[in-house]
Amino acid sequence: MSENTEIIGLQADRILPIRFQNGDLPTDGSPLISVVTPALNEEGNVERFYTEVARVLNEITESWEIIFVNDGSTDNSADLMRRLNEQDPRCKAVIFSRNYGNQLAIAAGLRAASGKAVIVMDADLQHPPELIPVMVEKWKEGYHVVNTVRTGYGDKAGWLKKFTSAAFYKVMNAISDVPIIPGACDFRLMDSVVVDILSRLPEQTPFYRALIRWMGFKQTSVPCSINARQTGVPMSFKKMIALAIDGMVSFSTKPLRWIMYIGFLVTAMVIPYGIWALIDHFIFNATVPGWTSLLILNMLLGGTLLVSLGIIGEYIGRIYNQVKGRPLFTIQELYGIDKNLNTQTVVGHSWDKTSEEQKLKREAS
Repeated sequence: MSENTEIIGLQADRILPIRFQNGDLPTDGSPLISVVTPALNEEGNVERFYTEVARVLNEITESWEIIFVNDGSTDNSADLMRRLNEQDPRCKAVIFSRNYGNQLAIAAGLRAASGKAVIVMDADLQHPPELIPVMVEKWKEGYHVVNTVRTGYGDKAGWLKKFTSAAFYKVMNAISDVPIIPGACDFRLMDSVVVDILSRLPEQTPFYRALIRWMGFKQTSVPCSINARQTGVPMSFKKMIALAIDGMVSFSTKPLRWIMYIGFLVTAMVIPYGIWALIDHFIFNATVPGWTSLLILNMLLGGTLLVSLGIIGEYIGRIYNQVKGRPLFTIQELYGIDKNLNTQTVVGHSWDKTSEEQKLKREAS
């Protein structure tokens, strides 16, 4: 843990008496607080999330915005986000053209956010909104980043989820030069200075838990007890494994070095065996069938080579994706967002924009 990071013992259910005055608000018309919320098939949570988070934000200030990022949902999440924007312009939405993943959804939300403080939290309300005032208070004290650290899952997560989560942080911190606080999650507050830098990073596979630690700045952490998920489906085990691999490969080259060490080890094992075989053949004239030894050595060498190629392939694949320079995501619709997200100049549907018939239908409705 770096010198500019601390963990403080605040209660997650404690709402501090924060209320910003008019003189504290931004003078450029931007909101004071932005909440970025990636969502995938969260139609049962979108409206509830808006209600709960808006209630907490209104206790702090009326200068806020909520930015939903619909990550290719196949349910009615996008329609609900559109409806919320019509009811309250402070509720905005970025609608992806397909599923790009949680981290890229966060990337889009950070680019769209205009607040002086930006809070990232999941749409399923497992991240407690009541912790927002605590995070804002720490931000007011001068911290650039306020992380949260899980003190409990609070849901029906089994032993496998808890074991793999703990194992990931141990392995990540063992191989990476950027240590991550065990139990850290993507629920955090960031100053707009940090968000601006994050939005400029050209990472094709961002892993924000490590990226934010890599950036430095003045950081602190608060404990967070995760709520139980009410509806929807949590991130699949397959996606969690993919996210873990992205994090490890993005922030460590040690596995490549380990391949070299394994090569030396295998060589060290094979050379003595080869010398013994030559002596046994030419000096003792022994007839050695050798098929068992040959089979074991072939399996050992073959397995080592395949694992080595797989690790090298992970790194080469990321180099390939980075060099292509494709945009991180494509956007189908925007609601309430007037910022350039550096992906495309036009969104929506060309027929809907140009057809006189469509214009008349809209006017008639």
